[in-house]
Amino acid sequence: MKAIILAGGQSTRFGNPKAFATIQGELFYQRLVQTLQSTNMFSEIMISSNTQLAGQFEDVRVVIDQEAQKDKGPLAGIYSVMQQDDEDLYFVISVDTPMVSQKAISCLYQFMVSNLIESQLDIAGFASEGYPIPTIAFYHRRVEPIIEDVLWTDDLSMKHVYAQVSSKWLDVSEIDSPEYWYYNVNYPSDLEKLEEVLAQ
Repeated sequence: MKAIILAGGQSTRFGNPKAFATIQGELFYQRLVQTLQSTNMFSEIMISSNTQLAGQFEDVRVVIDQEAQKDKGPLAGIYSVMQQDDEDLYFVISVDTPMVSQKAISCLYQFMVSNLIESQLDIAGFASEGYPIPTIAFYHRRVEPIIEDVLWTDDLSMKHVYAQVSSKWLDVSEIDSPEYWYYNVNYPSDLEKLEEVLAQ
């Protein structure tokens, strides 16, 4: 089992590459790497990124999106890793969710395992108020051809993948952690608010 940190976006709303933004003095991507390592669940942690940013990451394998899938968002990142790697199961996390906790990842894994007992499961992720969060989720390699099909369409929404496969979603409220653990940082103001909460 391996982990993929999605860090290839343009960060247009944020203004700078979010992978290299800092929270409590740590770069987003380095904080996530440390959290993932602390679970002792993954044989490898990879960064999915683009040509412009690839050389800036330290001490971690970087997989660059395939040319044909360039600038096609999270699905392109997942697909490109699956094309260049041979693992069956991946944990996927977006780099702009820097406060994800070890507890949350472990609980989601247990949730996935418990559901596998009943049926084959292709995606196991979190949901908030009934809405899936497909960028904090486990993906089985079986979804690869579905992702490929979606990548050749004009609508790259991740829902077009999880709606076609077997998926289950664990509500974020099930995790006994401060709720900011799943906060998504899209704007500088989001980061400012998160820093204020952490400082309390």
